[in-house]
Amino acid sequence: MKVRLLGTGAIYSKYNCASELIDDKILVDVGNGVLKELRKVNYDLSKLKMIIITHLHADHYADLPALILNLEVEENLKPIYIVGPKGLKENLIGLCHIYYQDFFDKFFEEKIKFMEILPETKAIEIFNDYDIMVQKVNHYNIESYGYIINNKIGITGDSCLCDEVLNIFKNSEIVITDISLIEGTKYHMGIDNIETIRKTYKNKIIATHLRDDTREELMKKCLKDVIIKEDGVEMIVY
Repeated sequence: MKVRLLGTGAIYSKYNCASELIDDKILVDVGNGVLKELRKVNYDLSKLKMIIITHLHADHYADLPALILNLEVEENLKPIYIVGPKGLKENLIGLCHIYYQDFFDKFFEEKIKFMEILPETKAIEIFNDYDIMVQKVNHYNIESYGYIINNKIGITGDSCLCDEVLNIFKNSEIVITDISLIEGTKYHMGIDNIETIRKTYKNKIIATHLRDDTREELMKKCLKDVIIKEDGVEMIVY
């Protein structure tokens, strides 16, 4: 499997907001800077099959209306699934109405298929070649979801350290994880939480949602199998 890190930062960072592109087909989160990064790496938007939004904070879907604008002008674009928590469809269409009036109403009807994630949702069953398990995580006061793709790649989304995050580590080989802070809180995980997790789980970890001071501290610690990359980097996951 292939992973491109389109963004590895938090909203307070000079880096793009956290976002991953899996196998050039599945885009996870579309926060600030993600569309421009897709353009920088010359990504062919016609390859996109699914967009997954982990939760409805702006830094995870603020670029989605602009991405819709770019998708609308793609020739021969096949329908795309947009998957996310309850309220995503209403919010997205509302934002597009604010930005572009009713310009995209027909495009939404013809090219976008929405799938709503609920707390009881266990899997996204759309593509035969992808087994995508859904894991509700704890981001304090908002519904937030992590995902496990083909029992290979785990994505925590935004979360504090909780049993659900540990389940993602248990059932994945490599985990793209929120490490926003030096010390974790009820909103986000910190370096201290990752050090705790590593006492039990030995997965390779890709750090994301990093504040700049957290990135600097994490690089100093040189934790084994904790990978810190720049935006735009592509990785092959075996």
